[in-house]
Amino acid sequence: MWSSGSVRVLKSPTGGFEIKESALLLGALSLVACGDAVSPVSEETTDPLPAVMAEVGVVLGSVDLSLTIFEVQDPTQTRTVGLAPAGSPVTLAVRGELAAVPLGFVPALAVVDLKEGVVLRTVGLPAGSGATGVAFLNDSIVLAANSDLNSVTPVNVLAGTRGSDIAVGRYPQAVVVEGGRAFVVNAELDAFTPDGPATVSVIDIESLAVISTIQLSGENAAAGGVGSDGRLYIVHSGTFLSENGSLSVVNLTSLTEVEHHPGFGDFPGSLALGPSARAFVGAFSYGVAVWDTSLDAFIREPAQALKPGGVGASGIAFDEAGRLYTLTADCVNPSTANRLDGSFEIDITIPVGICPFATAFTTIEVED
Repeated sequence: MWSSGSVRVLKSPTGGFEIKESALLLGALSLVACGDAVSPVSEETTDPLPAVMAEVGVVLGSVDLSLTIFEVQDPTQTRTVGLAPAGSPVTLAVRGELAAVPLGFVPALAVVDLKEGVVLRTVGLPAGSGATGVAFLNDSIVLAANSDLNSVTPVNVLAGTRGSDIAVGRYPQAVVVEGGRAFVVNAELDAFTPDGPATVSVIDIESLAVISTIQLSGENAAAGGVGSDGRLYIVHSGTFLSENGSLSVVNLTSLTEVEHHPGFGDFPGSLALGPSARAFVGAFSYGVAVWDTSLDAFIREPAQALKPGGVGASGIAFDEAGRLYTLTADCVNPSTANRLDGSFEIDITIPVGICPFATAFTTIEVED
């Protein structure tokens, strides 16, 4: 049916009616008369462009309370995010586009949007927590280790809420997540001094209940990670200036320590498990020692440790391509992260904050 805007109905002089077609109607009729079909005009649709993803490194500056974010493909492009006006952060965890950073003597956890480069929210932790270690359990929940309260706290980083504290060993310093369980590394300190061998509290992620405690041989456990062999490796700092750093190896099936290796020198504090059965152990004092996990032997002991830039390493990590990054131990001036080549020589130097203590890698969406 045509609209009244296309047809006019008029009374003829003889009293009948005649139809006056508009130009639109006549044009349409002429097209039909010629045998041409009128096709509707279709709107063009375009699929959204796929997101551009890029691997980024994130470096925590402990003294200036900052995160430095850089793209692995172009590390010269960096962005700095201020975390808080006060605190003493020493660790971070990343997952997707989020980073979680416990703030140490300030009982809170900063949640950072790495894509936008902003602090999304700061979630309160129990008073006096002294939180250090942290790890993601899934996309929304992290466990923060309350070193001064001998507990861990689950925090929903998306909702900004926290759950009930879970009692663990004394002075928990790190959290490692593997196979549906969280392994809380307890230093077992008393007034910042080792008071017996370290332990690991094993937490079931679903129930958030402690299901086992693993006894270790080393003192002052500081960092941990799971190697390519599926075993848990834990670095012990020992007592400062006592040269009694060590490495524990835990079987994750039997939940027992199966090896303990001394000889890791003065106060190692970081661990990166790399390709080809290698454990890299970082220390402020000597740099990076390298351990062969298949032969149970040093490739580079502390006396012959890697020392990029001629100084110790305050943190170490690998990117997805298997390249090692070390953090220059400088707690007075803005420092650097160093990417090493296959010969463990400095390939690229990246400016970061003051006293970089930890680094990690993740993949985020970036502008094309």
